[in-house]
Amino acid sequence: MSVQLLSSDGSAEEPAPLARAEAILCDMDGTLVDSSAVVESMWSSFARDHGMSERFDEIMAYSPGRTGIDTIRRFLPDLTAEEHDAIHERFAREEIVHTAGRMADIPGAAALVTALLEADVPLALVTSAPMELMRVRMKEAGVPIPSIVVSADDVERGKPDPDAYLKAAELLGVPIASCLVLEDAASGYTAARRAGAQVLLVGNGVPEADPGTLRIPDFTGVTFTIH
Repeated sequence: MSVQLLSSDGSAEEPAPLARAEAILCDMDGTLVDSSAVVESMWSSFARDHGMSERFDEIMAYSPGRTGIDTIRRFLPDLTAEEHDAIHERFAREEIVHTAGRMADIPGAAALVTALLEADVPLALVTSAPMELMRVRMKEAGVPIPSIVVSADDVERGKPDPDAYLKAAELLGVPIASCLVLEDAASGYTAARRAGAQVLLVGNGVPEADPGTLRIPDFTGVTFTIH
């Protein structure tokens, strides 16, 4: 089986082909779920609490697509591992609380994921969020959760290392070169490329991506066929 993603803006008689793959690996935040308001609020509080409000923009440039513990270690390098873990545990608990009522799907994402799952297309969610936070965000946004999920809890090295995408492909039983990754952030794009997957960028991020990289603004008008 292979799946052909198609895109239509309503102006053409036939939808245009986007990419063809044997499996689809989806990032969550910024790709399927719009969590930007919560994420910005959480990192703003983190910066303020640790006396680095002037570095908020730097934190927001670094953190997308990465695990929370990675960002905490980067900006609080002088703390012990135990202190990092304690800050991260508190951060993760608060993030779940602040998620309630503040999530939405990226336009068209819930409908597309639902259709892909109903068609039995091999599909995995690959996120830098912990598993519990993933469940809350996906439920709040109304996006169904695939049976295969690789979260921050499942790999030692998160994005931009390729481990999470490689693990997802392995769990699906599909070669990574035959997978299409849906991503929005530089760290996720780098992880997918390092893994050897095709990449479809969602949104206008990652300006440093190769010029030939496929890109869509969101999932409005995106459909698929099975071959």
